[in-house]
Amino acid sequence: MKRLGIISLVFVLLIAAVVGGFYGHFVERIIFVLNDDKDLMAENFRITDTKFNHHIILKSSLPQPLPRKLEENVWPETFESHGEIINSDDFLKLVQTTGLVILENGHVIYEDYWHGLTAPQRQFAFSVAKSMTSIMVGFAIDDGLIENVNDPVVKYLPNFKGSAWDKATIANMLEMSSGVDFDEDYSRTDTDMMRFQKGFLFDKPIEPFLLALTSKNEPGIKQGYNSMETQMAGMLLSAVLGEKSISDYMHEKLWQPLGTQDDATWTTDITGQEITIGGLSMSLRDVAKVGQMMLQRGQWQGQQLLSESWVLESTTPVKPYQLPGRDNPLSEKPFGYGYLWWTPVDPNGREFYASGLHGQYLFVNEPAKLVVALYSANPNFNDKPDWWKERYEDFFQAIAKMRVNKSVN
Repeated sequence: MKRLGIISLVFVLLIAAVVGGFYGHFVERIIFVLNDDKDLMAENFRITDTKFNHHIILKSSLPQPLPRKLEENVWPETFESHGEIINSDDFLKLVQTTGLVILENGHVIYEDYWHGLTAPQRQFAFSVAKSMTSIMVGFAIDDGLIENVNDPVVKYLPNFKGSAWDKATIANMLEMSSGVDFDEDYSRTDTDMMRFQKGFLFDKPIEPFLLALTSKNEPGIKQGYNSMETQMAGMLLSAVLGEKSISDYMHEKLWQPLGTQDDATWTTDITGQEITIGGLSMSLRDVAKVGQMMLQRGQWQGQQLLSESWVLESTTPVKPYQLPGRDNPLSEKPFGYGYLWWTPVDPNGREFYASGLHGQYLFVNEPAKLVVALYSANPNFNDKPDWWKERYEDFFQAIAKMRVNKSVN
């Protein structure tokens, strides 16, 4: 009997070893994804890219730090949001800010890090990747790889004829107005987003998932936030780039000429397709450089890296369903939306921003010549994402207003 028990134990251990060998990385991923320890959130965001397939975006061969003119008291003591007066320092602590870089006139006036993040380290930026994808589409248009933003999506992705994107233009896709039915509620487990995430977790390719989605209305009628629109933008970029990956293109067109100081990574599916809905991990100081280039309308050190026309078009809501407003019946969000860039509910001059889950931001305000790059590990963000987004917006706008007033006085 004792011997039988030992044999059984050995058999179980052998099975475990075999299963571990074949499926160990899936088990590790599942444990990582299901870990909801709020105290580990900041650390987990620093290592997210190591848990999944990814491409490396090499830092510039000529890295250049931004010039520094550090100041004290660069943000107001308090700011107002929804009629509530909020202490700025308390807000930054509440949202578990991990990094904050503020640029004014191209100079770093503030930079600091918390919760274990350091200047050269990457953090997973979630949907900030969407705005980076918009930049990549702009480069592709500048390079003649995409003829026109009003071209049909299927002109470049013919295998999507007959799909939910059959009638959509590239502009519709970037505005999230294609009319594709997709449930992105993060508070439930029976949504389309959850199905997408499960497939990605178990190394299922993305394309079949996208092909299976259906339409709920005609394109170009209303705006409905749908991350799969950005994933389709990634598919389109991959199609026009051919053998070159989006990650290599980003290095060539952006990371190298900007003089970035740190490698970035872009998470991919099993086929090597970049997860453009939110797979970028970047250092915050390099993210700030992208913001400075956008503030300068595509210019960098005397070179026009990205066409000014694309910067303006992609960050300026024009169509009725793109416009900000709490009472806009054509948009499900109160914020303005360009081509994968947000604008505030109540804009204060020309300003726009990239936004990611749990409080990742790149905010640009032209009148103040201001760029704010912020990473956080906000454990409560997903409970009320739009509510939190307005809090961050109001904080950034308060900084811009203070800096403008200071320069005038």
